[in-house]
Amino acid sequence: MQTIKTLIVDDEEMIRNGIARLVRSCGEEWEIVAALSDGQEAMDYLDQSFGAIDLLITDVKMPVMDGLTLISEGKRRYSFFPLVISGYDEFQYIQSALREGAIDYFLKPIDREQFRKRMAEIKTKIENGRFQHLKLAELERKSEKLKTTEQIQLLSYVTSAGLDISRLGYWVDDFPKGQYILLYASLDALPVKTRSYTDKDWEAYGYVLENIMTEVVGKWGLETDSAGWCWRGDNSNFWILLCASEDENLEQVANELSGRIRSAVQSYTPFTVSLACGGPIEDLYLLPEAKDQALTLMYNRLLYGGNQLFSRDGMQWGADAGTGQTDAGLTAIMQRMKQAIEQLNADMAVQLNRELFEKLERTDSPLLIQRCLMNAFMLIHSIGFELKVNRYGIDTLEQRIGLIKRAINLWELRSELDHQVSELIGQIRQIRESGSMKPIEQAKAWIAANLQHDLAIKRIAEQVHMNPSYFCRHFKTQTGETILDYITGLRMAKAKELLANPHLKLYDISAQVGYQDVKYFSKLFKLWVGETPSKYREFALLK
Repeated sequence: MQTIKTLIVDDEEMIRNGIARLVRSCGEEWEIVAALSDGQEAMDYLDQSFGAIDLLITDVKMPVMDGLTLISEGKRRYSFFPLVISGYDEFQYIQSALREGAIDYFLKPIDREQFRKRMAEIKTKIENGRFQHLKLAELERKSEKLKTTEQIQLLSYVTSAGLDISRLGYWVDDFPKGQYILLYASLDALPVKTRSYTDKDWEAYGYVLENIMTEVVGKWGLETDSAGWCWRGDNSNFWILLCASEDENLEQVANELSGRIRSAVQSYTPFTVSLACGGPIEDLYLLPEAKDQALTLMYNRLLYGGNQLFSRDGMQWGADAGTGQTDAGLTAIMQRMKQAIEQLNADMAVQLNRELFEKLERTDSPLLIQRCLMNAFMLIHSIGFELKVNRYGIDTLEQRIGLIKRAINLWELRSELDHQVSELIGQIRQIRESGSMKPIEQAKAWIAANLQHDLAIKRIAEQVHMNPSYFCRHFKTQTGETILDYITGLRMAKAKELLANPHLKLYDISAQVGYQDVKYFSKLFKLWVGETPSKYREFALLK
């Protein structure tokens, strides 16, 4: 039986005890949780118990805090039924008590029979209120579950291959504000015993794997008051989307959750699973780009094996653990080569390829050379994949990695890499020349004129009358960079100009380039420029 928790407040001990006896005489369902001497004590009790009472019986005139103030303050924070008992037979107190939400007003001395009769009526009200509260909570749970189901259906559509997401319109409006990170989970090489599994077995394991990931993400959401969604991809693949505030380090969260998921999968199933994720995104319209980035990062499993996380910053390009040698700047060359290809700078790409092989010639670690070249060919493959250029498939990629392992000399591989880069640049140029740059140029002009304002993708796309999802894809294909990277680069360039003026305050500069949070602006500036705004200003003023 659920008791009716009752709090009694009166500054006279004898009356408090008398009221408590009267309440207990109404039946064993009535529970006295506390009997206190003034309103402030009662308010402290309410705060400590998070308002866990059903009925408040209080006197009107009390020291420290009177009964009417107690009802007013308490009802603002918590839900309960107030009942006023007083020896002051004045109409103004009755009016005030009822105005503050009291359900009745008794005068001292209390008539026992009348009190019991009224308490029975109050009991019915409280129980009816509980029932209504439960029904409302159940409806809210059902509504939230339905909303989550609809969100997962949207996410499944967005991450499905070959579907036209431009039909979805402003689909991101159904999701909370914040930063997001997308994880791709894929089963590793299957154990031999799985060859005997039936379709029913695989369906059962798919259900188990999805439940494991959902449970891990759900627990994280409860621990951090954040949001997460899990859904099945094709075959034995899964997707996980995490959302948190800008203060949260989502890449660190992804790394931690990846460990939990891999550990749980290995404990409860005969499989292991690898995960891949790119960097956080500030706008969900960039989810297709995040998907492509995660898929390309998963190719690293060909080189490094399974049961681990492949992330944008967490993968090494080929440190040789056996010799202790590092990549000696090879990673930086690779990233610059990627930029040159995306910007269609063929001369720069050829020069960087030459620098790469000159460094490799001076390297005495065969393992480092091999891994570096594998990553170079995978990098080219990933650029084509992300820009939707018709590159060779995964089977051919595996064959090329096999050729690298069997190659006799570096010159042969350099020639092949030069050919691949040239072919890719030609294909990208052809796509861009066949597409319309006019909307992109219009969008760039509008962005430059509105750097200090909110530049959400939806708002930019509206300026060129395009669907936001299609606009993101079109912008990346035509320019080689995401719309948010372009905006951030423009804002950082403008910030560097403004920092050269010693009279401008940092918060003024931050606002002029579209960031209201100076702390966030400083963090982003250091990430892009390599120095804090203050340090950069010092160097700029010395020149």
